[in-house]
Amino acid sequence: MKMRFVLLAVAAMSLLGCGKSAVHFTQEGGPVAQTPKVEQTAMLRKVWRRDLGSGYRNSNFLLTPSIRDGRVYAAEPRGLIFALDAKTGKIIWKHDLDQPLAAGVGVGQSQTVVATREGEVVALDTEGGKIQWRHKMGTEVLARPVLTNSRILLRSGDGQVIGLDRKSGDILWRVRRSVPTLTVRGLSAPLVVEDVALIGFASGRLSAIDVNSGAELWNTRIFRARGSNEVSRLVDIDSDPYQIGERLVIAGFQARVSALSLTTRRIDWDSDRSTLRPLGSVGDTLLITADDGAVIGLDIHSGAQLWQINTLRGRGVSGPHGLHASGLAVVGDYKGLLYLIDVKSGVLVGRKKGSGGAVLGIFSDQASDQFITLSENGALTAWSLAD
Repeated sequence: MKMRFVLLAVAAMSLLGCGKSAVHFTQEGGPVAQTPKVEQTAMLRKVWRRDLGSGYRNSNFLLTPSIRDGRVYAAEPRGLIFALDAKTGKIIWKHDLDQPLAAGVGVGQSQTVVATREGEVVALDTEGGKIQWRHKMGTEVLARPVLTNSRILLRSGDGQVIGLDRKSGDILWRVRRSVPTLTVRGLSAPLVVEDVALIGFASGRLSAIDVNSGAELWNTRIFRARGSNEVSRLVDIDSDPYQIGERLVIAGFQARVSALSLTTRRIDWDSDRSTLRPLGSVGDTLLITADDGAVIGLDIHSGAQLWQINTLRGRGVSGPHGLHASGLAVVGDYKGLLYLIDVKSGVLVGRKKGSGGAVLGIFSDQASDQFITLSENGALTAWSLAD
């Protein structure tokens, strides 16, 4: 079992590690493209920057910021939780749990939720950061908690999906799934559509679970394992399911990107691409960063490839984030550079030096073209398009 874990670490690190941190997406050992030349026709402007701390430098845990009601809720792996003003970056409150964190940051009405590396889930009041309750789950929570009107949904490394009561933190139900001997460390967060949680598993299957009762409504196989050994047969669904209209897009490690009709529950199309990164879109164009760092635009209706950018391969490129109003998308690399992409043509149209260290993720509330980057050095930075 120990050797199998080492094999897993090597397989995962080839996608998740280059440099000091294991949470950014550089392909170690492959060719690294030189910084591409860009004809600047679009520019980025830094709005504010807030340093969360240095905990990301040697961390294997990515704590996803959440944006809600004009605030940014963020956390640092050593246990600091922040609420910031989304316009100015000013700290509204800060709470130190004094325990390393494994998952977060989940946010709902009046509540923010994180999980510690000891399997304890902690709920805090969004207004002032006061702890509402904390409970041990008896298992390691690895995905960002997802909050509905009355439930908190958790995913654990041993294959469990857990439904908690938001008010008390009591466990209301558990769904258990078998986990392959070898898996990629990390889990996708549930996507909730009309009180149904859509969840991808390491087996390559997708399940629909009633968030109130925990009853499984249906499940379907998205990816089948292929290959002659356990490493080559990995088909973990570790990228969050991504909804565009009535289609659900699912990406798997060493598998494909598939579009599932939520109406018929059948695969409309699939593309022979593998990724662990978050997916994005602008209009009818689905945006993917493949495992080798190529950024690809696909037609959401047919899956046909519209364009591909190869000049960022091997540069630890983040998942693409769509800036819908402008028709642009943005990605970041392991050097901290941000690149603007014209989604219609697939051409790089802007480049900007970020806040230092690898870009771990790009986030927004989709209400505007302002977005936030989280960097390896712990910098949380807000950006907008320059006039």
